[in-house]
Amino acid sequence: MIRLEALRVRAGDFSLAIDDLSIAPGEYVMVLGPTASGKTVLLETIAGLRRPQAGRVWFGDREVTSEAPEGRGTGLVYQDYALFPHLTVAENISFGLTWRRSQRNQDSRVSELAAMLGIGGLLKRYPEGLSGGERQRVALARALAIEPEVLLLDEPLSALDGPTRTDLQRQLAQIHRDLGATVMHVTHDLDEALALGDRMAVLMDGRLSQVGVPEYVTRHPADTDVARLVGLANVFAVASLTPGGRVSVGGSSNGGVLVRLANGTELLVEESAAPAARPAASLYAAIPAEEIELTPLETASGLTAGASSESGDRAGVNVINGVTTSVRVQSVHAVIEVEARSPVSGAAPLTVVVHVLRPEVEKMGIRPGLQVGLRIPVAAVHICRAASRAV
Repeated sequence: MIRLEALRVRAGDFSLAIDDLSIAPGEYVMVLGPTASGKTVLLETIAGLRRPQAGRVWFGDREVTSEAPEGRGTGLVYQDYALFPHLTVAENISFGLTWRRSQRNQDSRVSELAAMLGIGGLLKRYPEGLSGGERQRVALARALAIEPEVLLLDEPLSALDGPTRTDLQRQLAQIHRDLGATVMHVTHDLDEALALGDRMAVLMDGRLSQVGVPEYVTRHPADTDVARLVGLANVFAVASLTPGGRVSVGGSSNGGVLVRLANGTELLVEESAAPAARPAASLYAAIPAEEIELTPLETASGLTAGASSESGDRAGVNVINGVTTSVRVQSVHAVIEVEARSPVSGAAPLTVVVHVLRPEVEKMGIRPGLQVGLRIPVAAVHICRAASRAV
């Protein structure tokens, strides 16, 4: 449905460069990126509010690069709502219909959308007296009123409180299922991207770093910038890779690679997770905190640290011993920091972050200063490249 080819857009000192991006009809694509990564510039270019200096924008078989915004059939929703304060809710929703439908058809469409979004009782009110969630529903209804081929959402949930944001996420998912519209939704919120996206495109400094299914991107980041953006706290520099190990997972034996981290710690990883034709100095090991199992050593008899034949090859698990240095309890889980001493004399310790469900913290007596064993599945270690701007 949407295809971007060799797109180049200048916005002041900022430059957006998208070599190739295609979105299928009816697909819900999340664009994840930090502040000032170019997310809004990208949406405005697709909507026709910005003219690219080079490249082409296609909607299906129709090139729209030079088309005016009103001719493209897009609906755009900004995070600050952009409602007309002097118009009622009904008038805001019907604004784009003025030249498209008769008054009777306008009223019918407004009523239909208001019922869909649960704002039927607000139609005669003005934006000033509405809550943030109500305003965003009105903005969404206005964008949907023209029955757009493409719905563009610019961080529409970022200014809302948690419960309202969750409720609107559900409504967006339902609207997408019911209407089948092609959606591009930009955000800096990973949970939002995981909840809504069929695919996720990671935008960093005006360039696409990675595009894929959200679950794959979060487990197999292309580089260190993507790894940190998707919340991987354990990103460690690699000193060397040594092929030739064996990894047994699920009853089958596969080739493995011994990874030596910069501080001397060794981990066994699956061969498929370690790119062969790249200098080790440009590689990093990324490990999801939720994939690591933490066990107090006094209850974990027989744990042996390192990627040995006992802990790595047969069980498909690396074991590292360490001491807890920090326990931060959050709403669902606790963030535990563990300092693992390097096997190399004088080398800096490795600080590993582990997520443990809240009930387990009290059950296991986890506290700072506790001797623990960390079990890291071989399959949980992903090797990624350094970001191009990393130093």
